[in-house]
Amino acid sequence: MAGQRSGIVAVIALVITVGLGFGISQLKFSTDQSNYLNSGSQVAKDNHAYQSLFGGESMITDFTVDPGKNLTDLFTPNNLKAFEAVTKELEADKRIVAVVTPVTALQFTHNLVSSADGNPINSPAAKMLLSAQQRDTDPTSQAIRLQDAIKTLGRVNAVPPAQQIIGSQAWDNFLLYDNSGKVREALVPFFPNSTNAQMVVRLEGNASIKDEGAAASLVQQAMAKQHFENAHVVTTGASVLLKDINDYLRGGFLTLGAIALALMAGLLLVAFAVRWRLLPLGVVVVGLIWAFGLAGYLGIHLNVVTIAGLPVLLGVGIDFAVQLHSRVEEEAQLDQAEHPVAATLRRLMPALTLATVTAVAAFLALEFNATPMIRDFGVLLAIGLPIIVIATVLLTSATLAWREDKRPTQPKDYTRGPLGRATVTLGSLPRAAALPLVVIAIAVFVGGAFVEGGQKIQTDPQKWVNQNSQVIKDLDYLGGHAGTTSELGVFIQADNLFDDKTAAFVNTVARDQIAKHDDVLTNASSLVTTVGYLLDVPGAKMVPPTGDDVRAAYAAAPEAIRASTVNLSSPGGTAGAMNLIFQTGPSSLEQRAVVVKDIRATVQPPPGVRATPSGLAVVGTSLLDNIQHNRAALTYYALIGVFLVLLLRYLSIAKALLSVVPVLIAVGLTSLIARGSGLELSPLTAVSGPLVIALCTEFTTLIVQRHLDERATGRSPRVAVDEAAARTGRAFLVSAAAAVVGILVLAFSPLPLLRDFGLVVALNVAVALLSALVVLPPLLVWADERGWVYRPKGGAGEASTGLAASSVDTPTGSSVA
Repeated sequence: MAGQRSGIVAVIALVITVGLGFGISQLKFSTDQSNYLNSGSQVAKDNHAYQSLFGGESMITDFTVDPGKNLTDLFTPNNLKAFEAVTKELEADKRIVAVVTPVTALQFTHNLVSSADGNPINSPAAKMLLSAQQRDTDPTSQAIRLQDAIKTLGRVNAVPPAQQIIGSQAWDNFLLYDNSGKVREALVPFFPNSTNAQMVVRLEGNASIKDEGAAASLVQQAMAKQHFENAHVVTTGASVLLKDINDYLRGGFLTLGAIALALMAGLLLVAFAVRWRLLPLGVVVVGLIWAFGLAGYLGIHLNVVTIAGLPVLLGVGIDFAVQLHSRVEEEAQLDQAEHPVAATLRRLMPALTLATVTAVAAFLALEFNATPMIRDFGVLLAIGLPIIVIATVLLTSATLAWREDKRPTQPKDYTRGPLGRATVTLGSLPRAAALPLVVIAIAVFVGGAFVEGGQKIQTDPQKWVNQNSQVIKDLDYLGGHAGTTSELGVFIQADNLFDDKTAAFVNTVARDQIAKHDDVLTNASSLVTTVGYLLDVPGAKMVPPTGDDVRAAYAAAPEAIRASTVNLSSPGGTAGAMNLIFQTGPSSLEQRAVVVKDIRATVQPPPGVRATPSGLAVVGTSLLDNIQHNRAALTYYALIGVFLVLLLRYLSIAKALLSVVPVLIAVGLTSLIARGSGLELSPLTAVSGPLVIALCTEFTTLIVQRHLDERATGRSPRVAVDEAAARTGRAFLVSAAAAVVGILVLAFSPLPLLRDFGLVVALNVAVALLSALVVLPPLLVWADERGWVYRPKGGAGEASTGLAASSVDTPTGSSVA
């Protein structure tokens, strides 16, 4: 009969596995902004609008000139052909919005200083400078401007008209350097210093991670085809970083799973001394197929956070499977039950169900976080664990029932084994330690809460990924040589982009922000700043550009610069949006957040003008805000959730409180350890509290439930605790190790974001489970002797208070002193 039922279960399990297994093919890997920002948030809407107007992320190519060479040596005939070829190739692809090479930047300057009749005085730049001189109200400043203009005119006339072309070193020198011999301020975004030049390729906006990654690869491949003389060339960007992460998710997902399976198999073979000891691993693998298949059907994406769900669920699933398998062996070997599987389901299922519900309640606390990928992690765990528990119960019970029917397990006393004795020893503190432990628990929790806000969080995104990867080396190279690594965009919307108030406003914002935040912002780039810096003369007053100046600059700008800086609502019109780009140096999200918040708080556009910070830097700072928002509160939400579940189940405040006391110690102690060691937490590690609470509460729930089972047999509180420890020591220590190993697998990830999460949370979970095994037993004895834990249906008596020993008061494998 058992064989028939097992066969039916096997067929059902196979059908479910095939059906849900197909859902795994529906899983999508995602690293776009939808993981970091809520789609309905203003930041997400602004970023979508920004990318629709001016394109998406930029790819940066750095040209570091060879020793003994200077910037003008970049414009050799061979290099000019290479720049032309790469521009032609990239602009032919619809995934590329604009290609601005160093030649494009010089061409813009050339257009500004040239005129149709060949007379430099009639050039757009000359007219702008003359207007600025006339608007300068300081006579001394006017005189300085006049002398500078005469010097500029002399430099122009010194180059014969036939040589006034890009590629002529004399003309390149004039275009590139101002009258003081420095790189012109307007060209600094493309020539950040005397030895480096930059090419900026703007990718298509709001593209999928797949298309954006392909576009980034296209840029790298196009640059690799060309040989540039006199320079070392490096091409990189945020899109390459995101592509690397996305590629890792696809391969790393399986790699972490394989490592976890190998470690779990080793753990079970070495420590789990039962028949068919690898069965828990097999049933949990099936459960994982069910869980991730369902996640695929539900549209839960795999990202840099949810990928951690695989080893975590594997570890927690093994934890439950070991408890169930071990209890079947216990019923067969110690109690010699006629139907050990049925006895196990009858006695253990209430505890497993309660442990599952409390864990889900803790996981769901992550739904209060503002970061979509953190919420997805909580949903994946909250859905995945019950599915794995269902698979575990069905498959384990069916398999072991078939085994026991064919070849029953023989009686054996395993309670004197090392794991059983170790568990008894861990819980052997006297009941007199109960009140001090409660005081310690409260003190540790309060201490942990006090230091929680002061913990260091690593907020440099480049530190979250593999530090040995080529993209990090390239980004570090870019930051070290060009001084830039990312962008902060501000898009300005106005009915007339070419009026004086808009020009003056953009000019003021650019200069003020660079002055206030020179530790983060390296330069500013826009049509307005191009003209504004052109009008700057050392020693003279600053005169802002006019709307006519900006209109003239727009007319002279190459098409690639127009596409990157201005988006008119209609051709020939004046309404639309203008792009102001700040390049940022190597800095953390916290540092960039200061700039973004300052712009939002202090920038006051004139009537009819709107300024909106956006771009990658704003997305990053919003991610930081989302993660840090109610970070500590998530732990408290999880605590409240599990306490309410326990209270509803037990209808006893005492039992509910007993179950959470070890949790308080675990939560507080992990914060104190992190603060005391000076560890820098990754953003993911910073929200690990609910995970620790879920695992610790699962353990305390199983311990309390087992204590109640032992008390129901008539044993006194102390003996019941020791008996439970001796019988379940093997299961508890192996399942605890499985939970820790499951999370520790993440330490094998090359991404510090995941690796640090694995190391820190594995330590936290180990502390939590140890506190459950050490702290809870004396508390149970102390509270039970006062009638707060076990109350038999027949009323209180000696067996319920533990004041007298009965015939069953000698635990298996223990003695009463």
